[in-house]
Amino acid sequence: MKISYSAISSYQNCPLAYKFQYVDKLPTAPSPALSFGQSFHEALRWFYDVPTEDPYSLQELIDRLETCWVSDGYSSPEEEARYFLQARSAIELFYRNIGDFRMPAALEHRFLIDLGFCHLSGVIDRLDKDPEAGFEIVDYKTNRRLPPAKRLYNDLQLPIYHIAVERIWEVSPEKVTFHYLLINHRHSMVITPERAEGALAEIRRVVGCIESEAFEPEKNPLCPWCDYIEICPVWEGKAIPQKTTRSPALEIGEAVDEILLSERKVARSLARIEGLKSVVSSYLEEHGIDKVGGSRGVAFIGKDGSLSWHEGDS
Repeated sequence: MKISYSAISSYQNCPLAYKFQYVDKLPTAPSPALSFGQSFHEALRWFYDVPTEDPYSLQELIDRLETCWVSDGYSSPEEEARYFLQARSAIELFYRNIGDFRMPAALEHRFLIDLGFCHLSGVIDRLDKDPEAGFEIVDYKTNRRLPPAKRLYNDLQLPIYHIAVERIWEVSPEKVTFHYLLINHRHSMVITPERAEGALAEIRRVVGCIESEAFEPEKNPLCPWCDYIEICPVWEGKAIPQKTTRSPALEIGEAVDEILLSERKVARSLARIEGLKSVVSSYLEEHGIDKVGGSRGVAFIGKDGSLSWHEGDS
């Protein structure tokens, strides 16, 4: 069996929800939380993926956040705007507290290790190497609140990453860290051999339950956010609880400033588009051709004689 931390966590929360997603392959809906986290992770991956220890500027990082922003799952443009401004504020907070910039030993590293009873997969956000403090695993979190300490200790994610680093690079990380980006809080812990063994035992238990097809539903506080609540037997004939997620707060002055800033960016972009259209049109005319391609798409002369373009290679 191939299994990931996300799948294990899903089974721990509710075996039936695990079955719906990973066995039956029922689709999950996009959500603000997933898109927000994906955007943030991509921006920070880009920030640390540099050839030398000269970090990008804050403005370059913010520009990258805009470029890689994922718009799926938001209920309205207003909700998306609120999340984007929160992300930008968190990026600024992150940048101000970087300290001494250091290139990671590994970045967004995908792994697949053989535990004997299963293959364990995952992605390590960052592995840092401090000449004096050894290796540190860093995992980004975009939660708005810090979970209880007991839940953090019992969570399998960092022990799994610790085990993966030991098996892949044959080094034992000095510490593992959850970096809560929205509140700039780093929760670090040391994974002892006993903690690692306990994690392996829990993974083995979960794998055994899945292999024996133990998929009983389990009612829990996360039920309102489950994509499968409408087909769950636990909630059959009962009133389905409403989600209580609220959009990030937005200060009205910040909203006004963002309107002005965005309008200025749009004007610059439109001017640049017009200039580039002129360049491409002139190229097509000079070479007597009707289309030209780049790495992202194709520009061509349409039936009305004007320049058009689309993504893709056809």
